[in-house]
Amino acid sequence: MKKPISIAFSPDTDDAFMVHALRAGMIDTGDYELSFTAADIQELNSEAKNGTYDLTAISIAAYPQLASDYLLMPIGASIGDEFGPAVIVRPDSTLKKAQDLAGQRVAVPGLQTSAYFAARGLIGDFTAVPMSFLDIGDAVLSGDVAAGVLIHELQLDCEQRGFRKLADLGRLWSERFHLPLPLGANAIKRSLGPKVIEEVTQLLRLSIEMGLANRSATLKEAMRSSKADLDVTAGDKYISMYVNRRSLALQEDVRQAIQTLFAIGEESGLCTHISLQDALYE
Repeated sequence: MKKPISIAFSPDTDDAFMVHALRAGMIDTGDYELSFTAADIQELNSEAKNGTYDLTAISIAAYPQLASDYLLMPIGASIGDEFGPAVIVRPDSTLKKAQDLAGQRVAVPGLQTSAYFAARGLIGDFTAVPMSFLDIGDAVLSGDVAAGVLIHELQLDCEQRGFRKLADLGRLWSERFHLPLPLGANAIKRSLGPKVIEEVTQLLRLSIEMGLANRSATLKEAMRSSKADLDVTAGDKYISMYVNRRSLALQEDVRQAIQTLFAIGEESGLCTHISLQDALYE
């Protein structure tokens, strides 16, 4: 009997890209039978609190609440190098810069998301209005909120979709901290034990490596399964941003950035103190 391992990923192009080889049966999974579930990242953050999946994509900001049950994996992370979630407003907005949003209503893709933690650290105190990332654009255009934070593929070319881009959180983060912006990652259940954790981690690493080695075909399939409405050029740009060398290991600057994100959460009362050393599976 093969050991069942449940894997959850968000339905954006980079996550779909990284798990495609496994989902398509292109890798021998040995003693494991893998099942896959795609769900919104905030939903996955919530499900992780209940230990729903063995391996799950999460917002890095959500990890402190999951630390007792999950280890943070060193592979499959989504890291912004001077780019990240877009802060958008209506074209007729009088707001000039991100700091003008202090005290304003701002739509965010969930209160456990890295985009929200980063926005709190970079903008200051604002009234967060959590909602599905797919609804944020409409909330901004309707005037229900003064601004919104767009994640996933929606951060690309937002001006072409009728918004004014007030700021890029990844660029602001780089200017403030001189570090990349940590956004998403994978977490794996501690209870699986060292042997299973090591072997499943290697399977995911192989899937990412195979995706990068077969980039064009993998991108095509990933775009099919994601909710994004991207052409091939935009999809390729997005994969270049979020599936790369940083997806195969957490470099030292990324580790510093994750600890910085956790510190912002702690200072803002959004999470408890946590040491990255105790969180990472190596």
